[in-house]
Amino acid sequence: MKKMKRLVAVLLAGIMALAMLTACGGTPGTPGSSEFETKVEQAYMAKLNETFGVNFDNDDAIKKLAVDYLQEVSGTETLNKDTLWKAEKLSANTVNEVMVCFDTAQSTNEKYVKFYYEADKAETITPDKMNLDVLKATWDVVKAAAASQNKEVELTALGVGAKTIGDKTYVAIGFGIKAAQ
Repeated sequence: MKKMKRLVAVLLAGIMALAMLTACGGTPGTPGSSEFETKVEQAYMAKLNETFGVNFDNDDAIKKLAVDYLQEVSGTETLNKDTLWKAEKLSANTVNEVMVCFDTAQSTNEKYVKFYYEADKAETITPDKMNLDVLKATWDVVKAAAASQNKEVELTALGVGAKTIGDKTYVAIGFGIKAAQ
């Protein structure tokens, strides 16, 4: 698990650092969300804020990116290191990044099995700690990579998107980053 966590963190950090630094030089209950999806998003947002030590609302742009990406990868149960993440460049120095939550017990460094809830079987919604830790570790690596280049980055937002496809509700979590000019 630690190897997988490190691999994912390093891969994302490299991609994001290059994309951002070289360029430098939802609200819960939104329409279209089911009641169960909203509960999942609220549970994950609370844990994201706790993990990052901040108090953000669920960012609408990150939520949309997450939900859209979950729909895009809906045809496959497994992802690889290149398809686990999706980035959206908002400007030369601002990026939103989301990660599809994966089942840590069934995933490997080569294959990531998408994590899901089944609404009719989920008595409680417990956000997966490993996925939260991977996102936090990725942010820490991005900050360190920026600092090593005498650059600064700021965490601007956190977000969660849940999407029910068939009888499974998938989750993607993410953050917004702004690089100082």
